[in-house]
Amino acid sequence: MTDPYPAQQPQQPYPQGQPSWPTQQYQPPIGDPAPQPTGFITGSPAGAPPKRSRKPLIVAAAAAAGILLLVVAGLAVYDGFIKEDSGIAMCKAMRDGKNIDGSTDATDDDKMTEAEYLEARELFEDSRHEKIREHGTALIDIAWQITQMPDADSGGALAFIGPMGTHVSGLQTACADQGIIVNLNSDK
Repeated sequence: MTDPYPAQQPQQPYPQGQPSWPTQQYQPPIGDPAPQPTGFITGSPAGAPPKRSRKPLIVAAAAAAGILLLVVAGLAVYDGFIKEDSGIAMCKAMRDGKNIDGSTDATDDDKMTEAEYLEARELFEDSRHEKIREHGTALIDIAWQITQMPDADSGGALAFIGPMGTHVSGLQTACADQGIIVNLNSDK
């Protein structure tokens, strides 16, 4: 008779010490964060430097931008309201009979030097007032052209009388618009 329950054979070891089924690690469902064990520091793996916060860098950049904004605003206020306009300063100097350098000594035979011409022209060019800038630079340009003429060609200066009259009266009006009355008549 045959035994209905055959004897169990001893289990054979796994081939090469491996189980025959695949192993798998736990994967949390998508969108569900894996639970973190409490009491452990999470973040960077052992040996890696910890991540630094960017907050101090952002605060420093905001502070630098704020300081830069204050400096620019301060310069704009100084230039626009505190510092006297160079064209207004020229109107006051002409009203007071002063030269560009502030002196009052003037001789009739002095020719304008190139440095004086460039300095006077720059003072009018830097004015914030359009009419002072326009008539002042034109008047300085005419004066420069006349002083550069040879002494024998004094008749050539007559060609500048019309434009000079226009710009003298225009500059007087522009200065008067700013509250400075300038008398450019030579019989002072």
